Amino acid sequence: MTILETVIPVFLMIFLGKFLKSKNIISDSGISCIKSISTNVFLPVMAFDTLIHGSFSLDSLLLIGLEIFILFTAFGLGFLFKRFFDPSINGYVPYAMTTYEGGLFGWALIAILVGHKSEAMFSIVSMDIFSGIFCFTVMATGLKFLAGQQMTKKEIFISIITNPLIIAVILGFIGAAFNLGEIIDNSKAANLYTKTVNMFIQPLSPMILICIGSGLVFDWNVLKKGLKLAFLRYGIQIILCLITLLVISITVGLSPELRVALLVYFFVPTSFLLSMYANDKEAIEFTSGYLSLQIIISLIIYSAISIYASYYL
Repeated sequence: MTILETVIPVFLMIFLGKFLKSKNIISDSGISCIKSISTNVFLPVMAFDTLIHGSFSLDSLLLIGLEIFILFTAFGLGFLFKRFFDPSINGYVPYAMTTYEGGLFGWALIAILVGHKSEAMFSIVSMDIFSGIFCFTVMATGLKFLAGQQMTKKEIFISIITNPLIIAVILGFIGAAFNLGEIIDNSKAANLYTKTVNMFIQPLSPMILICIGSGLVFDWNVLKKGLKLAFLRYGIQIILCLITLLVISITVGLSPELRVALLVYFFVPTSFLLSMYANDKEAIEFTSGYLSLQIIISLIIYSAISIYASYYL
């Protein structure tokens, strides 16, 4: 029952999102509003609370270093493999190979398995912020260029420093350095803080899952456009995941919680930012099919990891 209790609610919320969208109960503008609230309010609160209750250690710093290496490795491999794709969409291949959609996908699923205040979650959030920085700099600039737009250095800088999630992560790191989480937990305001934070965090997973479901595409003619790249990405992610697990195991040691968190993280889709800058029919269908396939594959893998987690956590 533990496995079913973990997996079934996830799929129910995703199918609910698909159902609500198909019946026009939720519009595209409504989904956009939910995403905006999640990324600008709920996710920053979760990131801040997770980080202030964590502490920097050798494994978290090592994972941050590995994340940076992995982002640029996958990005470089994308340039190597882009020649095997149609010229109309091969410019998107390097950006589709790298980054992880932690905020609007991975964090919610990982938190279900290991808890949002765990050391494993602290490590994932710490890692993923560098994926976010990569998205808002290298990825956003490249995708805008492909779409015929330009982004100045000033615009890039402003987009980073004004992003609520990045601000929350920076404040969370500062709080962790001063043991803010422990100070709050031992204060008279502990219950008030916990109840307030939970009110922000508890709606996060269902809201994100509904958004994911609303965007799923089941049209085979669309899905097949991203099929080759989806399998190529996951093949490379398997290798990168194994390298990371091996490095962590032989250096600082790998806890069961961190192993589960990393397994989920490495198999979440690439950043949903990929679809935001597609502006022609071929690119739109390619990115839609590619992201939908990744979501489906990720959920299948997540189900398998949930079974593993039920025995080892």
